Amino acid sequence: MADELWDEIQNLELGQEDPALFIPHEAYVMVEASNNLSLIARPLNPRVQNLNSVVVALPRSWGLTTQVHGRVLDATYVQFLFANEIDLMMVQRREPWLFNNWFVAATRWQVAPAHNLVTTIDLWVQIRGISLPYVSEETVLEIAQDLGEIISLDFHEATSPQIAFIRVRVRFGITDRLRFFQRIIFDSGETATIRFQYERLRRLCSSCFRFTHNRAYCPYRQRPLSIARERALFCDSVQRSSMNSQSQMTESSFPVPMTPPPRVDPPPMNHSEFVAAYPHLATATNVNYRFTGDSSTSRQDLSSGSNNILPRRTTHFTDHRRCFETGQSSRQNENREPRRPTERMLPPSHFDHVQRAGGILKPPKKR
Repeated sequence: MADELWDEIQNLELGQEDPALFIPHEAYVMVEASNNLSLIARPLNPRVQNLNSVVVALPRSWGLTTQVHGRVLDATYVQFLFANEIDLMMVQRREPWLFNNWFVAATRWQVAPAHNLVTTIDLWVQIRGISLPYVSEETVLEIAQDLGEIISLDFHEATSPQIAFIRVRVRFGITDRLRFFQRIIFDSGETATIRFQYERLRRLCSSCFRFTHNRAYCPYRQRPLSIARERALFCDSVQRSSMNSQSQMTESSFPVPMTPPPRVDPPPMNHSEFVAAYPHLATATNVNYRFTGDSSTSRQDLSSGSNNILPRRTTHFTDHRRCFETGQSSRQNENREPRRPTERMLPPSHFDHVQRAGGILKPPKKR
């Protein structure tokens, strides 16, 4: 906040009414001599072309790392100082140059530079599709001049080794729209479609075909009806991608709720539905639900209207073989006569033998 306030104070018209300060010519007489062997360059897409990186990368691509000194002039231009004229002319002859797949326009320094130092760029254009009977220098010049100012023509009818395409160096404005096709009509009535291929062109706007920006920042593209809606959709997509990314996942990505959700007690079971679902259980047992004083162990009546899970219950069986009073099982064991240790179960044939013998148990005869 303090920095922004300080910048606003500096931009105020403070001191403009004071008398001007005079600078003698001797103070800057050497500047003209040092800048005479220099190029003023302008990256055409500053959104993706950092000026400090351009100053370092271009002398390396020229092979003149130690012979060229680069520096940033402002937010738009950079300057390259050369040690001799030969290196400067070599760099100009091999234009245009690229950084980060976008063009960098350059021009030689002038004594009295204009406000817009770099407004044009020279590109080599390959003209393709001219029929053989019409291939000539005049035909090529007629076609190329419609593109822009012709700088040079790389074609000679007697010495050119090929005519599949003809190279022409054309000067374009940095805001000009590139064309890739042109329909022409010859005097004979024949028509042809000429194709233009731009050398070293790697990136351009797919909407307006200019090389100063990409499609996302195209000022000539028709915007949607609601820019706010487009911005909201973009922010939503960014948030979704950050949440889906494992590298962005943290413990606070999905915060725990402050209070747990309320627990809802299950409703009582419907007796009619229970009987219809389990008829064998309903007829074989007499299920009773009794209420006790403790709410945690209370049994609910089956006459309630619900089809939920069976509540926990205690089944009381009326079968006399399983129901015993306290101490009854022990008393029955006391009244029962103990079995003789020697007595054992005999087959029916032995009992018949005992009855015939008059009730006296006799061992059977050996056969």
